[in-house]
Amino acid sequence: MHRLFARTSSCVALIVGSLLTGGVAHAEPAPMVKIVLESFIAYDLEESGHDEIYVNTQHGGKNRNIFPTNSHDLSVARDDCVYISGNGCPPGTNSRGYYYAYQPIYPANGTLMMITLYEDDISGDDALLNVPLWPQPISENQYFHEDADMNGHHYVLNFRLEPFYS
Repeated sequence: MHRLFARTSSCVALIVGSLLTGGVAHAEPAPMVKIVLESFIAYDLEESGHDEIYVNTQHGGKNRNIFPTNSHDLSVARDDCVYISGNGCPPGTNSRGYYYAYQPIYPANGTLMMITLYEDDISGDDALLNVPLWPQPISENQYFHEDADMNGHHYVLNFRLEPFYS
C-alpha cells in the first residue's frame, strides 16, 4: 500500500508541477518562435506633446507591422504605458488599457530578426528602439526588457519569445 501511495504522489506532483509552470513541457526545443508583445512605456518622447508609434519586425528581408493592428500608429503621451499582455504597467505610468498585437511566428534557425519601435514622422520614421535577435530553438519562454534612454527620448519595450510547435 505504501508503494502505491508513493507512486500516486509522484504522479500527482508531476501533474501539478506541469500545471504550475504553464502547461506541458516539451522535451525537444521548438523549431519556431512566436513574438508576443507585452507592453511598452513612453517615459520621455521624441517630440513635444505626443509621439505616433508602431512596432515592426524584420526577418528574411520582409517587414511586418505587429502593433497596432487597427491603424498605422498609436499616439502616446509622456509616461503612457500601453499594456498588451504579461504583467501590466508599472506604478507611476498612465495605463492606456488593453490592446492587441499580432503574434508572428518565425523559424528558430539563428537568422537575424529585428524588432523595432518606430515614431511615425512625415520626413521619415525614426527608430526609437531596435532589438536584434538571432532566435534559436527554445523549449521555454524567453523574456526581454529593452530600455532605450537616448537622443532625448526614453522608451521601454517588453516582449517574449514563445516556443511554437507546429
